[in-house]
Amino acid sequence: MALRRQVPIIYVIATANVLALQVTTHGKVTFGLNLTTILFVCAVVRTCHWLGANPSPLHSVMVRRMRQTCGFAATLCLAVAWWCLYLLDTAASDTHMAIFLFGGFTALGVAFGLSAVPTAACIPLIILGLPLAVVGLRSPNPKYVGAAVSLGILMILIMQLVARQSAQFTAIVRSRWMIGHQQELTETARQEAVVAATTDFLTGLPNRRAFVAAVAECADSRHPFAVAVIDVDRFKVINDTYGHSYGDELLKAVAQRLLRTAGNSCLVARLGGDEFGLLLRGATAPAEARDWGKRILTGTNRPVTIKRRKFPITASCGIGLSRDGKARTPSRVLADADIALYEAKSQATDRVAVFEQGMEAPRHRRAQIEHALQASGVHNQIKVYFQPIVDLRSGRAVAQEALARWMDNELGNVPPSEFVPIAEQLNVIGDLSDHLMAMALAEAARWDPAIRLSFNLSAIQLCSADLAEKVLSALETAGVGADRLQVEVTETALFADFARAKQNLATLRSAGVTVVLDDFGAGYASIGYLREFQFDQIKLDGGLVTAALDNADGESLLGAVIGLCRAIGVPTVAEHIESEQHLSLLLKLGCTLGQGYWLQPPTPAEELIHGSGTRSLYEPDRIGRSRSAA
Repeated sequence: MALRRQVPIIYVIATANVLALQVTTHGKVTFGLNLTTILFVCAVVRTCHWLGANPSPLHSVMVRRMRQTCGFAATLCLAVAWWCLYLLDTAASDTHMAIFLFGGFTALGVAFGLSAVPTAACIPLIILGLPLAVVGLRSPNPKYVGAAVSLGILMILIMQLVARQSAQFTAIVRSRWMIGHQQELTETARQEAVVAATTDFLTGLPNRRAFVAAVAECADSRHPFAVAVIDVDRFKVINDTYGHSYGDELLKAVAQRLLRTAGNSCLVARLGGDEFGLLLRGATAPAEARDWGKRILTGTNRPVTIKRRKFPITASCGIGLSRDGKARTPSRVLADADIALYEAKSQATDRVAVFEQGMEAPRHRRAQIEHALQASGVHNQIKVYFQPIVDLRSGRAVAQEALARWMDNELGNVPPSEFVPIAEQLNVIGDLSDHLMAMALAEAARWDPAIRLSFNLSAIQLCSADLAEKVLSALETAGVGADRLQVEVTETALFADFARAKQNLATLRSAGVTVVLDDFGAGYASIGYLREFQFDQIKLDGGLVTAALDNADGESLLGAVIGLCRAIGVPTVAEHIESEQHLSLLLKLGCTLGQGYWLQPPTPAEELIHGSGTRSLYEPDRIGRSRSAA
């Protein structure tokens, strides 16, 4: 912009001085094929070019124009310098002072016009002003010497002035550039802050804040919509066992699967932790929403390989609908979806639930259990009961299984099937199990040495790096030998971290601890585990025993499982012995150990002390006579 205003001045000054020179030396202005005409035409053309140019050109265009201007200025000054020197040599002597002055004015004027570019401003002073000053200094006439000195001083002052003006001009330009750049940075930072505030940094999905805003927008539109909350089952076990890097990769894989499965019509967001949210516009009917949830889980629930380890992914889905007036607010729909999610997690199959009014009570109870489990005095409320594991042939107890019993003043009786999964999700199961094991071992120290303590290990415990160390330390503290402890593990717990579980169990077994596979027959991978692990006992799932009395197929299946265990040389323990008929059938099929309410229900520790010896819990001879009679 500065050059656009100043460059035309250069041509005006140069043209005026050239015309003045011609008038001084020739008495008039004549146009034709002469230097005056050429310079005049070039000045007019360049002035029109600059006045009509874009006031805000691109950087490359601006640089090109500046170079052209410097070239034209140098050419102009060379032409004027040659002409002045020619006139000083050929014109009348009375015109020499005017020639000298007009040439000097041209040099100073052009230099000032190019003051925005200090390097270019030196061109007319060097090409035109310096030769004239040298000629004046060499003249014998003192007038010309004085004029030359004055011209030299003016050139020096002009150069200093140009330098100062250039510095100020540069500072102004830099300041304006910095202001503009700062504004750009501020705007960029603002946009980045908005993106960061609404985006999950790990998965790149919208975060809870963006999701809630989208749900609020749907609610304001008064159009029906559905909100799904999806939770990755047992994510905490993987995250705590393998570390956050594995957990992060698993969450990224789930996010990509949700995006692919949901499609463009559905908003997918990460709500935090292992929870994801999905927003579907237009869903109204519960059946339609349930089918949508099933499709989402079908696309998500597949194993994922992370760093050459294969992890199963299973998720649960809770759905809230905006179909009625009471559920149109975003917070209400999200709360409904959360409630439905806990209902879905309690289901053995399907794992999809759409909110219904009847789900409120379980949600409220679960919240109370969560609060109670995190209270400081909960360990004092949870007691240890014991149920014997009996040698079915002699009727004598060979072990006592420790079972947790929780009676809360407000919640009433809370069974382990209800509070243990919640304790695992809250990550308090480790401390709780350690406390219960210490209590159980303290009681076992008072029993007959022939009676072992059987203790159940959770998946989190089994997959912990310090499990074996903790268990052996607890045995030493209680003064109980390792051969008097047996640990029960389920195939689900083994599946959480196969390698770590195998290492922990091998360490315990080498120390003398008995290892029992629990709930054999309840899942699909138990037979594979019989090849990979060394188990001292196998506890049959109670469903096999219960079904054995219902029909012949049930009895055949139970007999086949017991025969399989006998073939590999591992004793079997039967659960759910609820009648004499159960006992007789198990003895007939060759099962060696068992437990159940008919034999003896779980008993408090203080009632067990006097009955924990080697007395028989029933009369084996009478059972044998009953079998013979049958």
